[in-house]
Amino acid sequence: MSEGKKYGKGKIILLCGVFLVMTGLGMTLPVLPFYIEKLLSAEGVSYKTVSLHVGLITAAFPLTQFFFSSYLGSLSDRVGRRPLILGGIVGFSVSTFIFSLGGSIVLLYISRLMAGIFAAAFVTASGACIADKTPEKNRGKNLALLSGVAGLGAVLGPLLGNLFSKVSTQVNLFFGQLTLDKFSAPFVISSGLTLLVFILYFILLPESINVSDKKITQTAESVKVPLLPPWSLLSKTFIVLLTLSFISQLALSMFEGTFALHSQRLFSFGPQQMSLVFIICGSLMGLLQLGPVAWLIEKKGEKALLPFGFLFLGIGIFMLTTSKQMEWILIYVSFISIGMAILTPSLASLITKDSEKEYGASLGIFSAVNSLGQVAGVVIGGVIMIWSDHLAYWIVAFILIVVAWLVFTKKKIVH
Repeated sequence: MSEGKKYGKGKIILLCGVFLVMTGLGMTLPVLPFYIEKLLSAEGVSYKTVSLHVGLITAAFPLTQFFFSSYLGSLSDRVGRRPLILGGIVGFSVSTFIFSLGGSIVLLYISRLMAGIFAAAFVTASGACIADKTPEKNRGKNLALLSGVAGLGAVLGPLLGNLFSKVSTQVNLFFGQLTLDKFSAPFVISSGLTLLVFILYFILLPESINVSDKKITQTAESVKVPLLPPWSLLSKTFIVLLTLSFISQLALSMFEGTFALHSQRLFSFGPQQMSLVFIICGSLMGLLQLGPVAWLIEKKGEKALLPFGFLFLGIGIFMLTTSKQMEWILIYVSFISIGMAILTPSLASLITKDSEKEYGASLGIFSAVNSLGQVAGVVIGGVIMIWSDHLAYWIVAFILIVVAWLVFTKKKIVH
């Protein structure tokens, strides 16, 4: 079997696993805040304290990804991608199961922090695995495929989670009785699904780098493994790409984190309308990355598409403030989907091309910055909405359109 066919098989296995893991993660997202509230309320915690813990526990996941993604990405350059992928899957599965037990507030924090660390290992090493065996000209296309299947899994997850939330049963285990209800069932099933992916990967997924190779080993050994990103070592182009990625993730996170409140205040949207908006957004983003965006990146290149990504994203976010009709809202959300479908894989591909062979370290820093942008988007959007319903959208839209103009007119901003 040729090397290309071997890698083609390995890529399919990797993409299938990423889809299943993201499906499992997506199953838990809709019930996460309600489950935390239920568990804390049962302990007699006051309403205000419950609200505080819900925010902190929810934020723990992306915050740990920010702190550990760089370290784990560099570690994958040293020991290989497979150990980080397998370890990440097992750790995420265990942490999710621990969360379903909900024994105490401390246990909730520990399990959520663990989930963020192990998810960072899995996501960063998976991206590096794709980059290892992909020529530069095809890297953007393959990273678009990776992002696309992850997005579709994240969309399918909540739909399955809604079905599994109807489960109500008790299971006797060696350590006691496990109660499965509409809150805990999605976490338990997610844990089991990720364990199935571990078995699939353990049997079928090969290592993508030869860690015994002298050249690769020397390169890996020269990579420091800091807990925080080594900013002093970053090139000017690398910093520009990270800044662009931070802005795009902040914009998307601000939309996702505040649109429920925004639409409830101004449009009187209920849960069904909100679900439809996010399903359309996620599905379109994933499908575009699997098809048109992957093709465009291959034909036109990542740099040529960047300004259009920022432009679509900025227009979509701004236009959300101009209409209350569901049909128009879905059209504007589609603009947001198109923008992010272009930006995420294009920026990831350019990051790897700027980092020579240290794909794990570079994608780790990339993932860390994205996580920071996601946290900042929710916090900043929420704070600004205290004073104005539209101001956060207008500010972010203005920044995105200015960035689109700068990237388009100043070609040297991204070498």
